[in-house]
Amino acid sequence: MDELVLVVLDALIGGVVLWLAAKITSVDLVLREAVIAAGGAAIVALVPTVGWALSIVVLFVLLKKFSRANIWPDLILMVIVSRLVSFLAFMALGGV
Repeated sequence: MDELVLVVLDALIGGVVLWLAAKITSVDLVLREAVIAAGGAAIVALVPTVGWALSIVVLFVLLKKFSRANIWPDLILMVIVSRLVSFLAFMALGGV
């Protein structure tokens, strides 16, 4: 049950942060698509050992599909900024 809550929180917080990062980098991305991409990455991140690396790949693939933006610099910068802010948000929520 705890994992489900974390995945939902990661999808919502990560999706909103991705959407904000998309606005900053002028990438055409809808909030719903950002939440779906962040949720897909959060689910894949549950895979032991290699989940974190696979989640980044899934995030890039979904963002590329939804936004059709260039990988560099748009998507890479957007993912770096959003992952950093999401990590800081989770740490601020109590180091979950």
